[in-house]
Amino acid sequence: MRRWNPPWEIKQAFKAGLAVVQHKKKGRQGTVGPCTSAADECYAVVQGDLEGFDGRRWGPMPARSLAWFPRDRRYGIRARLGYAGPVRIVSILFKAPPGFGSGLPRGPVRLPAPWWRRFLELEASCDYDERGQRTLAVADLAAFIERLARALAPGRARTLRRSTKPSAAKLAAAEPSRPDTEAEWLEAWTRAEDVIRDRAGQGLTVDELAEAVQVSPTQLRRVFHASRGQSPKAALTAWRIDEAKRLLAQGRLNVTQVGEAVGFGSLPRFSAAFKAATGRSPSAFARSRG
Repeated sequence: MRRWNPPWEIKQAFKAGLAVVQHKKKGRQGTVGPCTSAADECYAVVQGDLEGFDGRRWGPMPARSLAWFPRDRRYGIRARLGYAGPVRIVSILFKAPPGFGSGLPRGPVRLPAPWWRRFLELEASCDYDERGQRTLAVADLAAFIERLARALAPGRARTLRRSTKPSAAKLAAAEPSRPDTEAEWLEAWTRAEDVIRDRAGQGLTVDELAEAVQVSPTQLRRVFHASRGQSPKAALTAWRIDEAKRLLAQGRLNVTQVGEAVGFGSLPRFSAAFKAATGRSPSAFARSRG
């Protein structure tokens, strides 16, 4: 049986009481079978039609499902047979505190819309450590999981079965042109967040974001103010600043290259936006992390 050991920098984060958050764009395993891990791992499927191995069998992991795989148990993630579409996963690696028992059922669960939103908010609250890794406090992650388990219990925390898995075509057909219900507003906001992550570094504008989500710019502003308490432009800038912090902390690119990589059209615009958000210039931030 294969065993995966986290790299040194992830283990250092564990020692500091942090969980490491990563984004993945493909099913973790193809033809390779399940393995065990020296760390606890949470997987949340943002986009795609995947399967998860819970130690006994493979089960569906469609978009908006979450699974916790405790360390030293067999687990696996892979794309469903025949699925060749895009995959986006949020992977969280951590060392669970002593006595931690999530209370979640064994296997993936599909998160109700309010809890999916809370998960995205938790993931958006990440900070960066000195190695440029996106991190969360393990205590915050554990508290979220435990609250989720209580909300789903008793009797409502059902693992996903193939008979309940929605088809990819049905999910794709649900894209509203004008959000009306709370669920549709959340759906539009979630799709917008995905587009920001994918295209903000390419100079994405608010109008282009609205077109990609298939809503009007006015509706997009309403969705963001209701879901996130800020404008789409502020959300775009926040993503760019967070990504710039990560790249500057790594030290592989100079300030001009970082500004271009995160989608700012000029160095002065990048420097002004970065200083307004952090109180420091990009150069000063890079020196403090060097």
